Amino acid sequence: MTVWRGQGRTHKGRRPANEDTLVCRDDEGLWAVIDGMGGHDAGDLAATIVRESLDAVTLGGGIAHRLMAVEFALQSANLAIRHHAALHLGSKPMGATVVVLLIYRDEAAVLWSGDARLYRHAGKDAVMLTRDHTPVQALVDAGDIDERQAMSHPRAHVIYQAIGNGDMLELEQARFDISANQQFLLTTDGVHSVLTLGDLTRLLTEGASESAILKAALDAGSRDNVTAIKVSADEH
Repeated sequence: MTVWRGQGRTHKGRRPANEDTLVCRDDEGLWAVIDGMGGHDAGDLAATIVRESLDAVTLGGGIAHRLMAVEFALQSANLAIRHHAALHLGSKPMGATVVVLLIYRDEAAVLWSGDARLYRHAGKDAVMLTRDHTPVQALVDAGDIDERQAMSHPRAHVIYQAIGNGDMLELEQARFDISANQQFLLTTDGVHSVLTLGDLTRLLTEGASESAILKAALDAGSRDNVTAIKVSADEH
């Protein structure tokens, strides 16, 4: 039987505080990275609310049931963040981006909101399985700018979907089959804002740990918190 295990790490980088957090539930086949927004206290709290919701979700059944359970947990987190912002912040912006990877048997699913990402790596190739909910991603999709230009675009940090961003949370999801020769990488934008798909492919092909990937992002000049989880198969 194939057992999937995640190795995750988060670091505040050059920021005074860390508003990123992560979830590694190997036994349940659930991994997530979360990036809080709204300033130190608000961003940290938003990320914590999302993390605690994902830590508490009960998973059972097949991949479709698990997706529904995670979606409900994130919808609940959205309401909690909106309630806190209205009650204590005069409804000032407060939220979090998130990407969640679910694995059950030979099926997997990804659920996300914002610009946290999931990559799949096999052999010497890596692909991005998510699509950023940003205006800059729309420019990339239209062929107006390339990946490098997107990374340095003045609106690179503008997002239009996040948990806490609206009364009704918009989530995107995808399902796919998996095999034991694949591995997955979840990152917050502090990592992929400075490391291209080519950079990450090279690191993963070389067997870089999640810590080495964070170091590479910081060495490349990331000014943000950095978080990464590597998920790979442990065959028994």
